[in-house]
Amino acid sequence: VAAAASEVGHVREHNEDNFLVANLSTGLRGVEPGHVLETQVGGKGLALAVCDGMGGAAAGEVASQMAVDTIHEHLQTGITSQDRDDFARCLVESVENAGRKIFESARTDRTRRGMGTTCTVAGLIDKVLFLGQVGDSRGHVLRNGEFRQVTKDQSLLNQLIEAGQLTAEEAERFEHSNIILQALGTTEEVQVDLTF
Repeated sequence: VAAAASEVGHVREHNEDNFLVANLSTGLRGVEPGHVLETQVGGKGLALAVCDGMGGAAAGEVASQMAVDTIHEHLQTGITSQDRDDFARCLVESVENAGRKIFESARTDRTRRGMGTTCTVAGLIDKVLFLGQVGDSRGHVLRNGEFRQVTKDQSLLNQLIEAGQLTAEEAERFEHSNIILQALGTTEEVQVDLTF
């Protein structure tokens, strides 16, 4: 069962989020926001992603859409076996390719300069869930009624907390809490955090 939804929130005027729900075995992509998709996980697996665009104007929306499209295309064509290692490698490559594509688009089109997107992509193959992440869009697992975060924010705030330079109380008042350490499209290469 898979579902996806997105909301503008209280700060921004327009939504720069895009998501991916794709059964890589059947080629089925998409689910209407707020609806539930029931599907079997086949040999090529299932891909779920959320990308939160940034960059102002329409650029953030463009970056996040490019990311989910590139990730889907790469996973759909790149997964050729049911091998978990190949699946994980392809998942990481798909995010790296999306970053390069967005970076090149921003470099060649002045109206898209500065655009980028965070990205968290989950891939389920067999009974193993892989998560690839760039930025601070979080991945959670709901199991036995318990919601648990399984990714770590790639943010300045999280880095300072992990280094012991900020307490939880100081973190609540930290003025630079919105600074992320990397995003797709802001540099030619990104380091994808992979967990499973």
